[in-house]
Amino acid sequence: MSHRAGTTAVVILMTKDKFYSANIGDSRAVLCRGGKAIPLSYDHKPEQPQESSRIEKAGGTVEKGRINGGLNLSRAFGDFLFKKN
Repeated sequence: MSHRAGTTAVVILMTKDKFYSANIGDSRAVLCRGGKAIPLSYDHKPEQPQESSRIEKAGGTVEKGRINGGLNLSRAFGDFLFKKN
């Protein structure tokens, strides 16, 4: 039997006076300041112009918000096909 596996992530680096954030996939980083949510990251969705351009340059297609007719997020790490023993 085959399974797909992968993950998404957010990383925050805080220094004395700055925040650095990085995300991949559907994970989000948000800072709450004064009761307001401040986004520190943005989603990587296939239908966004920058993402669809990147996908198409890599040889893929975006149709109805899905990559190559299947995946609905455009970035993740660890995606691979493995067989369950």
